[in-house]
Amino acid sequence: MHGPDETDVQAWTRAVAMGEAKALMDVVLAEAAASGAEILMLDGDMVFGKDHIKSALLHAVKATDEGRNSSESLAMETLLYASGERQLSGAIRKMAVGDKTESVVIAVLKGRFSPGEGWSELPLGGEACDRTRLARFGISEREMSTVAEKRLADLILERVAAVDVIKK
Repeated sequence: MHGPDETDVQAWTRAVAMGEAKALMDVVLAEAAASGAEILMLDGDMVFGKDHIKSALLHAVKATDEGRNSSESLAMETLLYASGERQLSGAIRKMAVGDKTESVVIAVLKGRFSPGEGWSELPLGGEACDRTRLARFGISEREMSTVAEKRLADLILERVAAVDVIKK
């Protein structure tokens, strides 16, 4: 296995001022590279907890191990699964840190890395899974109506798993 096992997934989140996320990303990516770690930074508004990241990473590792990966990079493959999209271009548009990003998530994919002060551990998921954020992610009202309110986060995990089907 290329990435951490199920119990090792580490992820943090941090609020940033609009327009500052890309500069922060450059610093954090350089620090991670210097420590030998591979990380993924995402727009926090499109991440629905550690379970979301964990599922995307596990699917990406499995796809890579089985030769079904769309990218040579574990970070890009994880991004693809996390987005629930078929193509990397759509995944990047949806999940990448940009000028309007106000919350950033770091996920450690390989190695060891800790971002330092100002970061909070990303919660498991489901707690802050409101309908507005789900709609921005691409989950329709019709899809949301198929599950109980407390199970809305499961729709994100279904999207992650569905990437295997839609990318064929």
